[in-house]
Amino acid sequence: MRRILQLLLSLILITFRIYGQELSGTWKVAYIRSMEEVVSIDSSEDSVETMESFSTGIGIVEFFGNIVKFHNFKEKPNKARIKKEGLFKLKGENVKIESFNKDSVILRPNEDKRTYIVLKPFISEELKLSPSDFTDTEWQIESEVSSLSSLKLHFSDSSTVTLNYQGEEYGYANYGEWRLVNSGNYYGLYIVDREALKKYFFYLRYESNDRVKAEVALQEWSRFPEELIVTLVNTGLPSKEDFKNRETQLVGKWSFSRFVNKVETLSFDSILSVNFSIQFMNNGCYVSNNYIRFIRDKQENDFSSIEEGTWKLAKNGSYLIIKNNSGWEEYLSIKNLNQGNLTLDLNYRYSDRARFSSRIEFEK
Repeated sequence: MRRILQLLLSLILITFRIYGQELSGTWKVAYIRSMEEVVSIDSSEDSVETMESFSTGIGIVEFFGNIVKFHNFKEKPNKARIKKEGLFKLKGENVKIESFNKDSVILRPNEDKRTYIVLKPFISEELKLSPSDFTDTEWQIESEVSSLSSLKLHFSDSSTVTLNYQGEEYGYANYGEWRLVNSGNYYGLYIVDREALKKYFFYLRYESNDRVKAEVALQEWSRFPEELIVTLVNTGLPSKEDFKNRETQLVGKWSFSRFVNKVETLSFDSILSVNFSIQFMNNGCYVSNNYIRFIRDKQENDFSSIEEGTWKLAKNGSYLIIKNNSGWEEYLSIKNLNQGNLTLDLNYRYSDRARFSSRIEFEK
């Protein structure tokens, strides 16, 4: 019995020593896992189900012996002392180090068994970045994931970014906002896609010759986030001569040729005919004429509209910014442009209140 008590005591002391001394290094907040109770109304009797959900987190955590330092990129870093059983206070909240190994650290806030925070190892070189390194530039993302590898980031000013995606079947140019944040020697690039309602946080690791290595987590809905290592590459903007040539090519009347991608909408059954044109004029104005005839609920319907406004080519030459006379502004992504052909990704209007995403080929 005495030997068992001695063994238990030694295990407790080892546990305290591991929490207080052996946990060290720099870690990033990878994701937060929560268990939530949801009322189900699918059955005849309402029942409560437990659902698992995930969310991405933002933060860098450093461990030095029995000291923990937390960087949340919003305010000055917070320090705390790790006590027995791996407990410490962070901004007035109790946090417990539940477990750790070389690949991850599990934290539980306020001893809440339904929630845990997962940390992953993070290594970065000393960076020296400023917002001016990104302002008025364009960056291509190198990644094995197509949703990122086909994405360009055009930082048009100190707070505005356009997320320009060009996939095989569709594309978009979405308005967004960005911030370069840092805490100590750690930097992050925070991007919000205001149209797709997505957020990205790139943990920046090191830079070299207009290339920045970063870590980012991709998440769909509340599913398990996918962690990726990517490279941001500064591709530069077109020269004044190339930009002017591209702008000149756009001037003229472009008429609908075909929908490049499959039209998917529940609003009608099939399209009978389309007569759609956009004319870009030298004075920065445009005129759009649109007519579509389609079948809905076995009945023929049609819609026509005329729209006027102003247009300009974005500095990176990859998308158009049009603003109609009512003040509505849209970004049209350019998939292809040559002397006689233009392919645009846009939201095609088929009623006063409805549109669908489409890739359209035009001819001059």
